[in-house]
Amino acid sequence: MKIKIVLSSSLLLLSSGAYALDLVEAYQRAQSTDPNWQAKLLQYEAEQLDLGIAKGNLLPTITLSGNVTRKSQQTNSNLDTDLPFNSDLLMSSSSTTRQIALTARQPLFRWDAWEALKQVKTSLSLSEINLQLQQQEHILNIAETYFNVLRQQSLTKANVQEEQALLKQLDMMNAKLREGLVAKSDVSEAKAQYENARANRIATHVELILAQEQLAQFIGPYRENLAVLSTDFQFQKPYPENLSAWTDLAQSQNLSIQQARLQQRYSQDQKRVEKAASYPQIEAVGSYGYTKQSPQNIISSDGQFDQIGIEMNWNVYSGGRTQKSVQKAAVNVEKSTAQLDAAMRKANTDVKKAYLQVETDQAKLQARKAAMDSSQIVSQASKAQYQEGLKTMVDVLLAQRNAFSAKQEYLNAQYDYLMNVLRLKAAVGKLTTQDLSEMNTWLVDSSFQRIN
Repeated sequence: MKIKIVLSSSLLLLSSGAYALDLVEAYQRAQSTDPNWQAKLLQYEAEQLDLGIAKGNLLPTITLSGNVTRKSQQTNSNLDTDLPFNSDLLMSSSSTTRQIALTARQPLFRWDAWEALKQVKTSLSLSEINLQLQQQEHILNIAETYFNVLRQQSLTKANVQEEQALLKQLDMMNAKLREGLVAKSDVSEAKAQYENARANRIATHVELILAQEQLAQFIGPYRENLAVLSTDFQFQKPYPENLSAWTDLAQSQNLSIQQARLQQRYSQDQKRVEKAASYPQIEAVGSYGYTKQSPQNIISSDGQFDQIGIEMNWNVYSGGRTQKSVQKAAVNVEKSTAQLDAAMRKANTDVKKAYLQVETDQAKLQARKAAMDSSQIVSQASKAQYQEGLKTMVDVLLAQRNAFSAKQEYLNAQYDYLMNVLRLKAAVGKLTTQDLSEMNTWLVDSSFQRIN
């Protein structure tokens, strides 16, 4: 079943130029500059070489060997006198033998090697799934870090606006205080609200710097402004809209479940490998070489030699290690079965949580937007009523604080929704760079400068 989080196609990306770094470009940079991601790719590349290593156990091996042997032996002089000829012709008290040989071995029956080859093929499939999981995690990390910068930019901007508004309010109150038009307590309240807003602005400024540094860890140093979330941003429901359809997709396509299944198969392969260690090993062996002995005697066998034959090795008893290894492998099979069950349960929970969170974001965004608009109207009305003497300064400051708080909550809700959409796709194992491209359609170029 094809799944998709529907995003509006009417809003085109305006930030692909030289003045803004968009989400897709940030991810592309991370792919080439993030050392952790590069290490994972190299690990995957190294694991692919295991297949050639395993095949080598079933292919011929050729060994070139050589040796020089010095042998000394004392002879019985009494026996020597009885011989009708010189015993030195038969043997000498010391001799040196030089030999060089080329030996070839071809496995004829190596069941352990065959089973090991099957296990390596399973491990290659497992490494591919692991890389896909790591890529999903990488996409989520880049997106979350990117959106965190945008979040902190938006919150910092809102806090700066609040600080400026409260500073203007405080200046006005001080002027009225000098004219004796307001009480000193009203000025103190305005000053307290201003200092609180200033502290919030400083805190978000620090969070923004940290968020920028975290993004730089993934994509390297950057000086461009980031493409920001459009003001036309709107919530879109996930498709399909049926929760059971998403849970079914998770059970069949979730990468963690696929990983657990392959891990179970790998454990079963390991059990067969351990059993195969108790089988005999049969190899064809052929040698060709040259031997030279000095000094020569009657029994010297100088010259070239060759031999061919079949060799069998059977590890009949190894102190019980083989049996214990098989038992251990059987326990690991049971362990992998339990892990598969746990992965299926977790995937079911994760997809339900992500789906319900995305669905809840609709009501949350609508409520936050309505609260932001309403609180802004209340703030403006409170200022007007204060001028007419119907509201106190405390009422005005409270209404203004509520307005900025509602705006911040709405901003947070937007970025929470974007990340929940990506988490939902990851829960069913279908998070790809295409999803980042769809997110990019909500980002536009902006003249908002990064705060340094």
